Amino acid sequence: MKTAEQAIRDNLWKLVSPMVDDNIYDARPMKEVGYPFADFADSGTRFTGTKSGALPVVTVSLNIWDVEDKRKKVSGICSEIFYRSMILREAYGYKVSLRINDSDVRILQDRTVTPPVWRGLITLAFDIL
Repeated sequence: MKTAEQAIRDNLWKLVSPMVDDNIYDARPMKEVGYPFADFADSGTRFTGTKSGALPVVTVSLNIWDVEDKRKKVSGICSEIFYRSMILREAYGYKVSLRINDSDVRILQDRTVTPPVWRGLITLAFDIL
């Protein structure tokens, strides 16, 4: 059986992949790739103590990248990922619920390259029920 963190990550992979034409990576690619593309930044699990044990909270950050004139597309993909994450109820046998107050979307312009590119940084936190 997958860990809760791996289940969330794999579910997000399946969700995001068609939105970026299957240009999705475990980490930022070190070679030229087509736009748009997505990469996973980091993930982690923290625990909330209860009377009957500990409930995990899984947090995953991912990036959506596209060229300079595609800011609207980056924003749209990020919004769609956030919306679909809100309605997600199951990931590989785990019951999940998005912690909306602990999740966010940021749209940034990366000017370290020429021409600049747009980056959507999505952080999603899920309760594992």
